[in-house]
Amino acid sequence: MAAVTLTYTINMAASPKGVHVGENIVPWSFNSGALKAGTLSDVILLGKIPNGALITGADVRFGANLNDASHWSLVMLVTDALGTYSAYGTIIASMTSSSTAATVYKTVIPQKVSLSDDRAVQFVTLALNCSTGASGTVSFSTQGSVRYLADGSNV
Repeated sequence: MAAVTLTYTINMAASPKGVHVGENIVPWSFNSGALKAGTLSDVILLGKIPNGALITGADVRFGANLNDASHWSLVMLVTDALGTYSAYGTIIASMTSSSTAATVYKTVIPQKVSLSDDRAVQFVTLALNCSTGASGTVSFSTQGSVRYLADGSNV
């Protein structure tokens, strides 16, 4: 199966909450429905975090996905003016979705989002990236959130 990019439209449709001073959360409850997910290089776009934010933690849960286990990472991607994604950083490097039980991962390692002033797009995109997987799972499910602090500026 070819790699697919799936989008959690609820969070991805709007700009990130950059002007809200204080703690912010990017939550998701994603189910792929009839689309398969869990093959090498599959990506699920989850939401946006503004430049200048301090990521304070993340929680990720995978439901029991019926096919082979797949391995994922929670990453931050940056977009250029043409809409091409490239890697910016990793929040959780290694997670495995199980075919038999739900699995939960979390981190509390702070990370600062600091993009150069000449970057056309001033936010990072949260994404789950499948690093290994034999076959996609119909109705792949994941829930979670990433917490960040913002001071209203983009520096």
